[in-house]
Amino acid sequence: MASELIKVSATAQSTATAEAVFAALASGETWPQWTPIKTYALHTPGVDGGESVGAIRQWNSGAMMNLEQIVEMQAPTKFAYTLNESKLVKVKDYRADIVVTPTATGCTVTWNTQFRPKFVGTGWFWKLALSKLGKQLATGVATYAATPAAK
Repeated sequence: MASELIKVSATAQSTATAEAVFAALASGETWPQWTPIKTYALHTPGVDGGESVGAIRQWNSGAMMNLEQIVEMQAPTKFAYTLNESKLVKVKDYRADIVVTPTATGCTVTWNTQFRPKFVGTGWFWKLALSKLGKQLATGVATYAATPAAK
């Protein structure tokens, strides 16, 4: 029996432009500055080289090591990735779609995540944990993109 698909969403406002937020999302080197991630490495270049669609990025933060693949880039309004491997997060079919919507004063960042728990009975835990992480990531990129460091 397949486990239930769980969807979570988090939203943050930014005074940065949609282009600045998208640039931060597309550049893995910035992620350690606005996420809990400690190190980043480009594991495999994308189809157009570097961090393009198909690229696999590696994140490390203590006990966590993730390999995530960029699956969609529509600058400056959409960035999506899947989780290919994780030593901590026990979910499958994980996909995050980040939608950046321009506003009169900057933009809105919406971090939409969907996944299935790997183990029966753990869905509630991963929903809670990944909801919290999604809010942290949406707020982090929204704040970071509005700083001079992002320019």
